[in-house]
Amino acid sequence: MQEIRSNITYFQPAVRNGWIIKFSVYKNTEILLMFVSKYTGQTIVRYFSEEDLAVRYINMIITKDSTVYQDNSEI
Repeated sequence: MQEIRSNITYFQPAVRNGWIIKFSVYKNTEILLMFVSKYTGQTIVRYFSEEDLAVRYINMIITKDSTVYQDNSEI
């Protein structure tokens, strides 16, 4: 447990277009993203091993309407 704690970096949540975006990085390579809609409470959690893919996914999610439930199969 100590090893995990010492290798995780957390960042303050950001809010974009009604989405609360929380992310953390493990050992500077593995990225965990969590999106929560401020309006519907919908939560999307994704893991990435490449920063470029994580950034593309963030950009795609924040273009989605956060006031309407999104079917995760299309995201």
